[in-house]
Formats: sequence, C-alpha cells, structure tokens
Amino acid sequence: MAEKKERNREHHEKLFKASMSPIRRQIVAAIGIHGKSREELKNELNLTDFQLKFNLDWLIREGFVVEEDGKLKLTDDGIELLEAG
Repeated sequence: MAEKKERNREHHEKLFKASMSPIRRQIVAAIGIHGKSREELKNELNLTDFQLKFNLDWLIREGFVVEEDGKLKLTDDGIELLEAG
C-alpha cells in the first residue's frame, strides 16, 4: 500500500512539474492525439532549437511523450496532462 501511495505522489509531482512550464504545456497540446514531427512542432510553436530540444527531451525522459517513426506521440501520462489542460 505504501508503495502505491509513493508512486501516486511521484506521479502527481511529475504532472505538476510538467504543467508548470508553459512551453511544455504548449508542446503537449500541439502534439495532441494525432502526433506531430519535431519540425511541425518547431514551426507551429515558433520555438528555438534549444527550447524545443530542452523541453521535449524532458517530456520524453519523464514519460509524457514517445517518438515512433519520426512522429512524436503522447503516452497515457501525456494524455492525462493534455486533459488536465
């Protein structure tokens, strides 16, 4: 039981950290349910290479986004963040 409670706390902290960054929220919203390429994101959100790489790397590392066949897609956690808005 304590392990599940700790996982829930870590999960909520991770969601909170992601939601506190306006750029990360924009990236998640832009990827949406259909997915996008890195180039589409960069152009759509008018981000610098650094802004995109830094924030996207964080979202991938924390499990909100995956990249498959050159397309970025939201994980279940990413969809949860998208729905939290």
